[in-house]
Amino acid sequence: MRRKLVKQAGQAVTITLPIEWVRSNGLKPGDEIDVEAHEKDLVLNSGKKIIGSSIKVKTTASPRRMRFMYINAAYAKGIDEIELELDKEAYPELDQEIGYAVVSQKDKKYIIRDVSGVSSEDLDEIFKRVFQMIIKFYDSAVEDIFGENKESYETVRKMDHEINKFALFLQRSIMKQSYPDPGIGKILFAYSFALEKIGDEILRLWRTNIENKVKKDNKVKELVLLSKEGLAKAFAIYYQTSDEKIKEAVKIRKEVRNKSLKLFDINPATAKFIMHAIKITEDSYDLTHLSLMKKLK
Repeated sequence: MRRKLVKQAGQAVTITLPIEWVRSNGLKPGDEIDVEAHEKDLVLNSGKKIIGSSIKVKTTASPRRMRFMYINAAYAKGIDEIELELDKEAYPELDQEIGYAVVSQKDKKYIIRDVSGVSSEDLDEIFKRVFQMIIKFYDSAVEDIFGENKESYETVRKMDHEINKFALFLQRSIMKQSYPDPGIGKILFAYSFALEKIGDEILRLWRTNIENKVKKDNKVKELVLLSKEGLAKAFAIYYQTSDEKIKEAVKIRKEVRNKSLKLFDINPATAKFIMHAIKITEDSYDLTHLSLMKKLK
């Protein structure tokens, strides 16, 4: 929608606000709003808490993955209440959604609601925590894989669930709150989604080692350690984006690619294991694109 600038006394210029926006945010004459200037954009923030919507979802209880996907998507979007109807009784699992709880159940219908509200914790700190959790997850994986091999898949999966929980919470928080710079908010959302996928890839790499006989000689170890270094480099690039750090990331990716080409005569399990390490390297490197977007003004 377009608005006409109206000249006032002196050099002041005013515009009218859309009445729908004023009403939906519960504003009245005399209230204050936040105004942020970003070059050609002017961002208005009412300062009011965004009230999430309610949705109704009807889906089959099997496969379990289907309702899991619906709940996660609704949570990340910022929806506060879900009426979930299943074709048979199957209590929804909410171990990845901070604040979500089943508040009522009748037959095959479940009401899931956010009972915590939106956290006031700084979004940048949540993002940093998610990133650090994933780096720690990879560190733990490498330590176990090339060490005692004592972790079970169930334990590892729970670690991944914790990462998913905070990644989803970050996505939800961005959707529920107006980030001071909308462009950066979008970048954070995309970044958190990409980090969650890297965490899943680390889980697959670790699971491959647990469930199969992976050949872990020095060449394989060198490749995985480089992959881990690539993820750490992505973290450094995000917070201190520089040409030098990007060049280092390019070098790491190139080394991983070259080393993977020299690994011949390996069994299928080891090949699968290496593919996961390569994927982590490539995805970590691709995060540079979002870091540069954040840096450019």
